[in-house]
Amino acid sequence: MSTVVRRTTLTPIYNVETSKYDILYFFFDPDLSAVANVPERYWQESGGVFSEMDQTGKDAVDAAILAANTDRDRRVAKRRIAKRDLIAFAEIVMNEINILRIEHGLNVRTLPQLVAAIENKIDEN
Repeated sequence: MSTVVRRTTLTPIYNVETSKYDILYFFFDPDLSAVANVPERYWQESGGVFSEMDQTGKDAVDAAILAANTDRDRRVAKRRIAKRDLIAFAEIVMNEINILRIEHGLNVRTLPQLVAAIENKIDEN
């Protein structure tokens, strides 16, 4: 079995049959001894030779990862706030509608029923 490394991401795949991989997209059995104990994110390649990034390169990778994680966390927090706001709005509207339903002798709707109705409506579209 052989080792291949994806050219675009420098991701190694160990113990594979090389006939299943295209040489245009993968390095076949490269010498990885220079990066044996180095995390893959700190690998660099030049002319098929793999080496460890210098500290400046590592710092740039770490900064990019931190920025991506910070951006992701910010988007997740915004979604949580938006979801919380939407739930509060839906509950207020549901309570107002329930007042009208009671006045007309109809059963009130519960929050789980409202959620199910919204999900069904979303699934229709």
